[in-house]
Formats: sequence, structure tokens, C-alpha cells
Amino acid sequence: MDTPPLRCHGCPGHFFSDIKGSTALKESLASSVNEQAYHDIRHEHDGILTDAITRDGAGQVVKSTGDGFMAVFLSPAVAVERAMEIQERLRGHRYLSVRIGLDMGEVQVDWEGNVVKDVFGRHADWSARVEAMSDGGHTLVTKPVYTDAFSWITKSQIAWKEQGAYRIKPGEPPLEIFEPYNANLVQPLTEIHGEKMDLQLGAAPRGDVASVAETVRPLRVVSPWEAAAQECRQYAERGSGFMYWGRATLGEICYPEGFAVYLQPALANPRITKIRFVLNNDPVTRRNWQQVVTPLLQSWAASERRKFRLYQKEGGGEYVEDATPSRKSVQWLYHDLTGDYSSFKLFQDDPTGEIHTEPAAQLILSSMVRNVRFAPMGGRKTCASRTQ
Repeated sequence: MDTPPLRCHGCPGHFFSDIKGSTALKESLASSVNEQAYHDIRHEHDGILTDAITRDGAGQVVKSTGDGFMAVFLSPAVAVERAMEIQERLRGHRYLSVRIGLDMGEVQVDWEGNVVKDVFGRHADWSARVEAMSDGGHTLVTKPVYTDAFSWITKSQIAWKEQGAYRIKPGEPPLEIFEPYNANLVQPLTEIHGEKMDLQLGAAPRGDVASVAETVRPLRVVSPWEAAAQECRQYAERGSGFMYWGRATLGEICYPEGFAVYLQPALANPRITKIRFVLNNDPVTRRNWQQVVTPLLQSWAASERRKFRLYQKEGGGEYVEDATPSRKSVQWLYHDLTGDYSSFKLFQDDPTGEIHTEPAAQLILSSMVRNVRFAPMGGRKTCASRTQ
């Protein structure tokens, strides 16, 4: 007997889809055209989805549900990419509008020879639930799919929206829902089907047995770039203490508009006393900082009639306000960050100050497999990451 193409007791990516309004579409075509018209359109639908799912061995169609498919993928990231491909290929179609739901996790697989005949388990059920929450032309995924897929999907047009926690039926565990979408073509859903839930952080959201739940602040691992920009502005305006930019991309602040949006609010915020940038030690980054960002800093200080002193050194530099009792400083450090694809923005209280705010952080991990650990040290939250 040949080895099954998908060898797993639990396939990571579970895919459910259906045609929006298929019953109404069938009746409409039967009355306006003929009975065969709907079947022709459904065959077109089946061909598009089968090609996207199975091409290059990415996934396997488990079964047809009449107006949709159940499929499995070995990679959640590929499942998201193929779902996005399906939506783009069907966008603008006169009749076809498909909704898709994805989940991942271990399931029972029913084989018949080399073919997966069916899959069973709660993750298969949850992918069907997520599909039911979606709408035509949109794809929804659970948090595990989002967390896994984001680091591996590099298509610039794929953005993500955090929809929140929902359930379809009373008594079911809520699912944390995210939506990938092509920001160049569509807007994400403003409402999704189901009951919106207030998910208590620290509790087991999916019916898992939990120990004593501890209420913690949410850690946003990644954000769509629109949300990241908004959060950065809010941090700069409302934060207190130290602001750290790890592996900063200077494209945002090398122009007056970006400087005004991202860095100037932090400079103007009297509660932020120190801003530190960790920059890659390469000629382009050094030149951009020295020839573009530093003049913007000096221009801002002059417009605000504030006196700063510039200190340059080989490993970086510092722009320090010459004022008492408080002094604001902007520091930049050059390090060899070759191969380091992580970046972060972090606010932390000034231990010598009297103003305290809730710490906030944004951590972005991309292109590499990493372990991330958050642990309390001395009453403060710290984080560490390791590339595998």
C-alpha cells in the first residue's frame, strides 16, 4: 500500500468553505435560465477551489459539502495563502461569493487507501464554526492559525484584523477570530455572524481545563500595519517613562510627515524622558540617521525653542536636552543585527519618576522560527527571544 500523501493523526490546517446564498442562487438561476445553469457554476467553483487547494501538493480535498469543501493542509500559512487566492480569483464573479473558515490542531483522520475520507474532532468542528461566522468574499481564522501564519506570509497586500471572541451557539466555547484580507482590494468585515463575547484573559477560551486563571494584560504579538501605526502614535502621546525602538525601520521617520506622526509626539510628551533606538550597523542606516533624522531632531528642537546638545560617538550617539530639573534624551546605538528579523516597541516606567502607567509592548517576529518568553523579574515584565 502506498504511503498516504498527508501522514498525520492531526493535520495542522483545517479548511471549510461554502457558496454564500447557494440555495437562493440555485432557485434564481433555475427560474431565469435553466436547471443546468447552477450546476455549471458549481462545477466552475469546484475547479477553482480544487486547483488552489491541491496545487503543488499543498492540501487535499477531504469531501464536498454540496456547495463547498472540507480540506486539510499541512501548513496553516499555506492554507491562508490559498484561501486568499480563492477569494481573489472569485472577486467580481457575477454569481459566486465564497466564505472560508480555518482552524488548526490535532484531529482523527479516516483513511481509505491513499485518500483522506474524513476528519473528526473539535478542530474540524471549529473550522466549520468559523466559516459560518464569515461572509461572502471573506476568510476568517482562529487565533492559532493567525499566530502561526503571520510570521510566514510575506505578501505585502495581506493585512490582518483582530475581530474578537465569538461563538455561534449558546454554551459553546468562544473562539478568538482574525481576518486576513487584501488591503488593496477590500475592507475587512465590520460585523461577523455570531455572539460577541468578552473573553477573560488568562481563562481557557476553548473549553480546555484550566488551573487558577490569572488575569493578565493581552500581549499583541503582531498587528496589521495600520493598527501598529495607530498604537505607536497612542504610545507616544500617552506613554510615560522610557520608549525603546528595537531594530527600528527608519523609512517611517526619515520624512517630515513620518517624523511628525511617530517620533514628534514622544518628543513633545513631557512624561517620556528617554527615547532609545537600536539600529542596524550598516552604511545606509548610519547615513540616513546622520543626514536625515538628526536634522529633523534639531529642527524640531529649534521650533520648540528647546536646547539640546548633540554627542556623537562610534557606537551611536545621544541628543540630550540642556534643561533642569527634567532632561529628555534621544539615544541611538548601532549593532550588527544581520539575520535578526525581530523588532519591537516598548514603553516602560521610569523607575526614578513619580508617574506610572501600564507597560505596553508590541513585538514583531517574522521570517524565522523563534521562541519567545515573557517572565516577571523584580516586579517588571521582561521578554527574551531566541532564533532557532
